[in-house]
Amino acid sequence: MLLPSELLDLARLLVARGSNPPTEAQLRRAASTAYYAVFHTVARAGASRFMGAGAEAGAGFAVLYRGFNHGRMKSVCRALDVPRLASNLQRQLGRTAASQHLREFARLFVALQEARHRADYDPQVPLGHADAMELVNRAEFAIQAFDRVPNDERADVLALMLANARD
Repeated sequence: MLLPSELLDLARLLVARGSNPPTEAQLRRAASTAYYAVFHTVARAGASRFMGAGAEAGAGFAVLYRGFNHGRMKSVCRALDVPRLASNLQRQLGRTAASQHLREFARLFVALQEARHRADYDPQVPLGHADAMELVNRAEFAIQAFDRVPNDERADVLALMLANARD
């Protein structure tokens, strides 16, 4: 099974400076891989939360894991990174604001996804070594922030990312 920590390690390996500096392709791949480490952290957490521990081999785990949609996740993250949640989110989540850790995660998730799009699809956007390293570091910070979100709040947000709830 794919481990987000391995993706983060791979991103770090791609930007590592050895006897030869990383190529532009390696730097772009590192930016993309860093985002995917965060994405898979969330997908794994969601599938594990709703299927239970030890369910990774089951079909339901895979269904939930694959149910996470990049666009939906970005939309939810944008809605969470505000001082006061919109009234529909307040009703759905039972709180007026997201925790500081969740807001930090949400902000980083959006930035990393946008950086991945630039790295993967815009050949004219320059991406230097320092930029790629910063994106890898941000991915690590995003995962740490996600891990610090209180369990009940994390479960609510994972459900929100999976389901298009009506107001």
